[in-house]
Amino acid sequence: MPSPVPQHQENTTLRWEYASVVGILAIWVSMLSLKIGVGLIAGLAIFALTRFTRRGFVHLLQPHINKFNGAFMRGLFGWLPTFLTTAVVAAAIVLLGIGLNSGVRFVLATMTQQGPQLVEEALRNLNSVTASLPQAIKEHIPGKPSELFRMISKDDSDFVGYIRSFGGASFFIFLQFVFALILGVSAALMVPAPVAGGPAKPLADAWLQTLEKYVRCFTLLMGAQVYVSIWNTFCTAVFIYGILPAFDVVLPFRELLLMFTAVASLIPAAGNIMANTLILVLTIRYGVFVAMGSVLYLFIIHKLEYFVNGYIIGRNVRASVPEMLIAIILGEVAFGLPGLITAPVTYAFLKMHWQRWGWV
Repeated sequence: MPSPVPQHQENTTLRWEYASVVGILAIWVSMLSLKIGVGLIAGLAIFALTRFTRRGFVHLLQPHINKFNGAFMRGLFGWLPTFLTTAVVAAAIVLLGIGLNSGVRFVLATMTQQGPQLVEEALRNLNSVTASLPQAIKEHIPGKPSELFRMISKDDSDFVGYIRSFGGASFFIFLQFVFALILGVSAALMVPAPVAGGPAKPLADAWLQTLEKYVRCFTLLMGAQVYVSIWNTFCTAVFIYGILPAFDVVLPFRELLLMFTAVASLIPAAGNIMANTLILVLTIRYGVFVAMGSVLYLFIIHKLEYFVNGYIIGRNVRASVPEMLIAIILGEVAFGLPGLITAPVTYAFLKMHWQRWGWV
């Protein structure tokens, strides 16, 4: 029977864990404040991919490597998992880059062809619903695409700020990707294995365990969002290509709507609201029953989504949708798009520790 951990040792370990959590939180705030949030996201993704790939190769090849009698041969072939991991990750990133380039070109071409018409259609439907509103409210609702463009093209508009700074920031973003690739792969390949009987290093141990939990939260949330995006896109395709045409309702710009749903669904919690709002606006013109049917169908889809999120995330982090929405809003307000993406991960990481410490 294992002996209980002394109280003073447990308190010391807990203090180092507190320090590690505060350190990770400070690094997150600092990186987003310095406008290198894109590098943070890319680095975490590359680190998780590299570590997962290396563990798979080690599990597959290590039993065969241990069969060699000589230490030289074991050491020589011991580098094989690292070499294969580097080659696979590099090939995956190259293929991903080629795929993203083709995808972005296709999306831009589609948006150029259908985007203005989609905005005009959405505004027309929205104006038909808001016709009975007071004049003071209708004055703030754009009626034409040109009015919408003037609204977002004000000097204090975040959207215009993003567009204006994109050209100058593109090279900086590219450098972030390069450094994220180098640091992510290097860190994943250099993770030290625990040494039995070695000297106690409480801060190093607490830091590695805390960092492991943050990466785990990132992997859980991003992995869950990929499943949610696939699920939302599939169900939306069934709805707009199968169910609505069966009732003689053919929505315009269906391809663009599907692409928007797939991309928006990658944003935790808020993405579903964005995609569903656009679908609802486009179906309003076909009558109240069609709009209410859309709301009911989308409601059922999102309730089924909870099974995905509950299976992947709920077993580890009990974070509700309102909590995630508040984290997303605060992250976007404070740090922009990188904050919107990473704030749910950081909140899930903090709540995991709060539950562990018995605070919530």
